[in-house]
Amino acid sequence: MDVYRKKQQWDAASLPDPVISPLRSYRQLMDPPTERWPVFPTFDQRTLAELVRDDLTDRGERPEAITERRDEYARDLLLVLDEDIRPPSITTGGARSILRRLSEAAEIEIAHPKHEYLAPHGGRRGMGEVLVRAFGYTVAARYLDNSEEMVRERYSHIEAGELGDVATEALEQIDHVGSRSHTE
Repeated sequence: MDVYRKKQQWDAASLPDPVISPLRSYRQLMDPPTERWPVFPTFDQRTLAELVRDDLTDRGERPEAITERRDEYARDLLLVLDEDIRPPSITTGGARSILRRLSEAAEIEIAHPKHEYLAPHGGRRGMGEVLVRAFGYTVAARYLDNSEEMVRERYSHIEAGELGDVATEALEQIDHVGSRSHTE
């Protein structure tokens, strides 16, 4: 999938299979009029209302006609879809607001110093952790489009835990060898 990355440029991104089917279903449900639509448009009613008024005014429609058109639809998003008025992408603040409401409704308790809800970056962090554990820092860095140094820094707790496990295993092996030599 082509995505607009943090670096403010378009680039191809690999998606894991469990993500593809829900995205296809979502796209089919949204049925955007063109390919140029954002994957996740804003659903903010004030933003969409202003967008509809401005775009239809630019097309030469009078305020009364615009009000009538808006009254024909349950939501301005539906009018935006029908008229191919390209909405902006959801903002980080908008995504946070939605995730906060969903987390509260699902009664999900999050123990995090900055927020008590599932945050947009949490999925990325979780995927990073899975990749580091399964394939190491280099693969995780490539997938996350970060430097290996940054990934090592962010996920240093994994290496520390693994080194602790290695040390425990080494002590158990030495203990096993030591106990074997005492019995011989």
